[in-house]
Amino acid sequence: MVERGAKFVAYQQINWLDGQYTSHWVPFIPGQQNFSQSPADLWGRVASNLSRARTGPLIEAVDGADSAQIEAIMDAHSEPERLARSIGLSLRCLDKSVSDIAAYYHEQLTNLLAAGSVNGQRHSSMRDQALFALVHTFFLHVGSARDYLAAFVALKLGIGDKADSMARLIDVLRGPNTSGSPILQMLATKNYIVPKPDPSTKWEVAGWLEEVTSLRNEFTHRRTYGQTMAERMGHLRPLDPSVGLYRYFRPISWKSTDQDVFDVIIGHYEKVNELFFAAAGLSGHDMSILEITDKDVISMRVRPNN
Repeated sequence: MVERGAKFVAYQQINWLDGQYTSHWVPFIPGQQNFSQSPADLWGRVASNLSRARTGPLIEAVDGADSAQIEAIMDAHSEPERLARSIGLSLRCLDKSVSDIAAYYHEQLTNLLAAGSVNGQRHSSMRDQALFALVHTFFLHVGSARDYLAAFVALKLGIGDKADSMARLIDVLRGPNTSGSPILQMLATKNYIVPKPDPSTKWEVAGWLEEVTSLRNEFTHRRTYGQTMAERMGHLRPLDPSVGLYRYFRPISWKSTDQDVFDVIIGHYEKVNELFFAAAGLSGHDMSILEITDKDVISMRVRPNN
């Protein structure tokens, strides 16, 4: 893939069982060798374990609880639980948007190869509206995940009532010490947040976090992807024409038009996954997978072999 200029994005496990389809998406995480669990999985397990620890004793204490009582207990989320679940869902939305853009690229590649459009001819169609929406969705949920993580950090620092977004968290931080939160320390170590020059005691976003925030603001506040003529058409580019290997290319008008929008998204997607995978491990909460014991089994049915 490296020799041909292609990028690895994710593993996707697809299953059919009794006519029911399931799909599990696990993205590439820089620096990791085991891709069996995604950042969305980890944060979902943080939320689930917090929920079980909170609700288990409450439900057991209610003799003959009806469904309404159980729902009330389940819905009375703690703040760490709520934020962890929101982070997990935002990351799951990112996975979905990247998966759907990959499917769109595959569809366009197939269609243009079938039409013999391999000489750089530019094409557009009504299907492009789906791509525009998916790009918007990606950057929308990048911001959501970022802000939920900031609120999670703020809660750890005891300033949850003052900071519900990354911008507000950075605005209320003072002084050089970030030891109150391991996640905040990691952001500082990666130079995603840096102290402002003296004599100020404030902080500011920097590095990749500043770049992705700027790009997110471009495509969620100032304009939507697909508004420039360059972004409205795509074409095929050869990876190895001697064996008929091509890729679909769709420009993005950001700094230069010789960038592919999916390449740009994948670059930021990798950074997001690297950050949130590490942040889950630094959260201080249980990330273990639920284990069902004999005490948890109420009834069982053995499926006959067909």
